[in-house]
Amino acid sequence: MVRDRSLVASSGGEMESISLEDLDEIDLLLTELDISQGRGNLVLCIVASPAYRKKVIEAVKTRFPCRVKAVEKGDELISELRSVKPNAEEILIWTLPETLSTDILDALNNFRELFYDTGVPSLVFLTPAELDDVIWKAPDFWRYRGGYHILKGEDYGQAYQAAEALSMPMSFSYQNKEELLSRKRINECLLEKIKNKHDNVRILIELATICSLLSEQHKAIEYNRQALAIAREVGDKNGEENALGNLGNSYQFLGDTRKAIEHYEQALAIAREIGDFRNGGIWLGNLGSAYAWTGEIARAIEYFEQALSIARSIDNRRAESANLGNLGLAYINLGDARKAIEFLDQALAIAREIGDRKSEGDRLGDLGIAYAYLGNTRKAVDYYEQQLRITQEIGDRRSEGTSQWNLSQALDQLGERVQAIECARASLRIREEIEDPRTEKTRRKLQEWGALPQKQ
Repeated sequence: MVRDRSLVASSGGEMESISLEDLDEIDLLLTELDISQGRGNLVLCIVASPAYRKKVIEAVKTRFPCRVKAVEKGDELISELRSVKPNAEEILIWTLPETLSTDILDALNNFRELFYDTGVPSLVFLTPAELDDVIWKAPDFWRYRGGYHILKGEDYGQAYQAAEALSMPMSFSYQNKEELLSRKRINECLLEKIKNKHDNVRILIELATICSLLSEQHKAIEYNRQALAIAREVGDKNGEENALGNLGNSYQFLGDTRKAIEHYEQALAIAREIGDFRNGGIWLGNLGSAYAWTGEIARAIEYFEQALSIARSIDNRRAESANLGNLGLAYINLGDARKAIEFLDQALAIAREIGDRKSEGDRLGDLGIAYAYLGNTRKAVDYYEQQLRITQEIGDRRSEGTSQWNLSQALDQLGERVQAIECARASLRIREEIEDPRTEKTRRKLQEWGALPQKQ
């Protein structure tokens, strides 16, 4: 559509801070408020981020005289509405708490006509999660509205991709970093002493898995290549399959999705050839993760569903949890955070049931992403902090970098820039150390915040 340039211009510099995708919707919002002046009207604006909501409010305030009213309780809302003295040129802006209590929903539903009785337009801000609550629990308020506007907001870059839940080709569980390092030392010692090539393949693959979990991807690739060469030499098809799949994991973690897919497909072909249903399901799930990174979400979901079906048929609880988690992340990408949370809650319960600390941490972080998407930023922060504690306990550097990054973005949305910078810097240090492909994105955000010098 063609925007009303006078409305855009009248908003001055504040419009520059609004997402380009939202400019048309903001113009519609301003136009509706303009033609509603001098009479009661109820306009809803859906914004996930408190920080972005503040920018939208500032844009509205540059166009109209406004009064902003933050209410926390239902009786407070009713009292405020009844005490309004109309001003023909004024806009009332209402902000509500992140979680709508029953008394607020009842007030919205049962006293909705008061918004019109004020004699001035009311602009009510809701998060996507609150919108769901209003539609189902305050339906009369929803039907009584005038217009409503859904804003996409800024890309705060939470790690929506499903690659965090890649599965390993063995039942590999550990409780902390010390245990992982101990197993690494034992396998290094065994590798020097044992001369049987079939045994060497298994030792090299476990060493590679440990290095991958420690975010030492280049070492993991070296061990897996050695295992692959020996496995092919001695005709060990199972070892060949596992080495190929593990190579796919390392390439995926390093951001080379094309090469990861090639290795997963080779591993899957061998699994099918030798009837290895357990690992075949793992490679299907990891292929889904790779395609999620390329943005092919529908294709990724097909792989996750196949992998989930196999995991359940052979009672592989760890793979079941991973694929439920990946389905959750896929549905976040599709914009269905409610459905995502259903999958993620199931995945988290399984991870805790089987004592898989890494999966538990990953699923907590994924739930944080889902709640951030719904606009419940405080709850998202709580989940990210739980994930961060686990990643530090088990030495999962990649996921630690992810949780620090997601924390930084959520804290910034809450207006806590100093803490956000601290978390982003921690994420950058980790990502630089492990050669995470998201390093540059982290560096650019810190430069945007003025916390790092711009590149010359």
